[in-house]
Amino acid sequence: AYIQQLESSKLKLAQIEQDMQRARSQGIFLGGAPGANTSSCAAMFDVEYARWLDDHGQRMAELHGALHAHLPDGDLRAILDDTLTHPDELFQLKASAGKSDMFHLITGAWTTPAERCFLWMGGFRPSDLVKV
Repeated sequence: AYIQQLESSKLKLAQIEQDMQRARSQGIFLGGAPGANTSSCAAMFDVEYARWLDDHGQRMAELHGALHAHLPDGDLRAILDDTLTHPDELFQLKASAGKSDMFHLITGAWTTPAERCFLWMGGFRPSDLVKV
């Protein structure tokens, strides 16, 4: 029974991964459709944010490698421009997430523990937004 449950879970996971790949290829990230399940939108944001972080790390590594390779200014400029426009994707992702589940976005549950610590030390309290 346990093995059957594992196999069933494996099939469900494969189906979810296929759905996500299909949605990503169609350009659908969060689907802020009316009546959408906010918990699924929050989960989708977490997945897309993790993907963005991985992509960001790769871009930073590429930029670091380009600096040490002493590339010509034109090539270095192209890599730098690509790296500088990458945060725009995150802002669009956050804007879509805010339309479907603002509380998830504000509470910072998607942030790392270090980021939450710095937000807290900096004086940001999500409860203050509720008081407004």
